[in-house]
Amino acid sequence: MRTTLAALALVVTAGGASGKQQMPTVPELLTAELKASKACEGSGDADVAQEQCRLRYRLSGRLAQAGYCWGRKDQVDEKKQWHACQPDSIYEDDIEAVQR
Repeated sequence: MRTTLAALALVVTAGGASGKQQMPTVPELLTAELKASKACEGSGDADVAQEQCRLRYRLSGRLAQAGYCWGRKDQVDEKKQWHACQPDSIYEDDIEAVQR
């Protein structure tokens, strides 16, 4: 019985420690997305580029979840950048996109 309780306490303690992982901040996400984007577009190695492109898309999703948008309506691609979403921002509704 003591062994079972000790094991259970160890599992609960270990589970609690992993639950305290710090989420990345928006500046950290922005830095990582920029790095992945550059590697996605500029890598000579197709496997590395593919991996970095996938990472960029995941980071873009995390930024969108944090309330950030890529570009503004009627803005040329060269001027687009990540920013806190505002009424004139380009916002892709993932749920709507899946239902199309």
